[in-house]
Amino acid sequence: MTQYVIRVAGLLSDDLLSALPRLAATTQPACTVLHGDLPDQAALASVLDYLDELGVEIVELTRVPQLPDRDAS
Repeated sequence: MTQYVIRVAGLLSDDLLSALPRLAATTQPACTVLHGDLPDQAALASVLDYLDELGVEIVELTRVPQLPDRDAS
């Protein structure tokens, strides 16, 4: 899985956030930050399409680098 951070304009409602169970949300002034692990590009595209269909402005998308597994030494 790959972790992503998606920053969108405005505050998202609880109903909308409940439709994105794989992502956690934090609010900042005038924006919402969604973050979490998504299994593949198709899941990411699904989230982005959903937000677009609702007219949510996507301000920033960041892929968070994976840290090396400590147990893999």
